[in-house]
Amino acid sequence: MTPTQWMSRVIKPALFALCLVPAALLGWDALSHHLGANPVETLNHRTGLWTLRLLLITLSVTPFRRLTGWNHAIRLRRMLGLYAFFYACLHFSTWLVFDHFFNLHEIAKDIVKRPYITVGFAAWSMLIPG
Repeated sequence: MTPTQWMSRVIKPALFALCLVPAALLGWDALSHHLGANPVETLNHRTGLWTLRLLLITLSVTPFRRLTGWNHAIRLRRMLGLYAFFYACLHFSTWLVFDHFFNLHEIAKDIVKRPYITVGFAAWSMLIPG
């Protein structure tokens, strides 16, 4: 089996499933009421943490490829980036729906008032595929 066939038949599906594990665990915890005393905060923290992790993993693909010489790793970068965007959208959605209930006035006030939300909103908007 060539490296390209190995990539498309084994590694990509395994990575696809592996990237879904945090969402599945989050869904399981939500269904079994194991999100703690403040479930909205837990949802926000976990989705934000996985967004950051996947962004860093995505950005480390090119240096990894250069260090190891494994050029087929570059084929995984797009999928990792899309998963980072997926978790970023989950993070944004939990903030939008559960924290502010689509109240646009409160959302705008929150974006202006808190610098970390301003930066997070700007970072999320930069992730939107153009």
